[in-house]
Amino acid sequence: MIKKFSILNPILKSLLYWVLFMLSLLIVGGLISPIFPELWERFIYGIFGTIAAIGITWLFVKGEGKSFREYNLVWKRNTLFNFSKGLVVGVILLLFIIGLLVLFSNIELVSSTQTWNIGNLFWILAIIPLALMEEIAFRSYTFLELNHRYGFRLTQWLIVIAFASYHIVQGWNISTAFFGPAIWAFVFGLGAIYSRGIALPTGIHVALNIGQQVFGMQGENSSAIWFLRHPEGSSAEAIARTDQVGLLAQILVLVLAIWANEFYIRKNQLN
Repeated sequence: MIKKFSILNPILKSLLYWVLFMLSLLIVGGLISPIFPELWERFIYGIFGTIAAIGITWLFVKGEGKSFREYNLVWKRNTLFNFSKGLVVGVILLLFIIGLLVLFSNIELVSSTQTWNIGNLFWILAIIPLALMEEIAFRSYTFLELNHRYGFRLTQWLIVIAFASYHIVQGWNISTAFFGPAIWAFVFGLGAIYSRGIALPTGIHVALNIGQQVFGMQGENSSAIWFLRHPEGSSAEAIARTDQVGLLAQILVLVLAIWANEFYIRKNQLN
């Protein structure tokens, strides 16, 4: 098996990796998750999806004749610290977007009327393995293989397209995938290369996804503590303005992310 994959083009290797990853998720979602109670579905999907991502990564890493350590997939002394930093960064970015919505549209932040208890927090934690499996699949082996051959700038764009496409296959519409996950992929990728691992981007990823649930940004759900809502009787123009502000906020994040990527590239004299 040694160096079996090393002769392949990094793009072909990455595509093969992602196809296997998607196939494994189909198996997890279609055969394994239904065995367990519906309440546990997200936990099961994330845990077994993470196991699948690790297994596929192991096959490719061994095929290169290398080790997980060479792809920054081992626990380090600063792993928990980087994950915590990622959580902070993710919270700041989410609050930045929410702040823009509240300040520049008529949307209001209101408390949820639903009963919330510590049990809700437990089910929210399913986001951790869900985010981790995606970071393993898109910011470890494939990311570093592409970066080694093509440099950080092109790698980011390739991963962005792949990450958006992955969400489209998962059922997202094209515009949502490219104005959501694709934009955040720039942030996750920068976090990965800056910290030399996936703990930091995983922390950002987790914070953003948990925050979206806590603020009711993923629809009505029992995990929401607050909701972003228009006042009763809001006009169509006011609602449209909120959509425009939300879109501009996402574009602003994209511009800042690309600028940060370019700044990092020039500072470190990367390609």
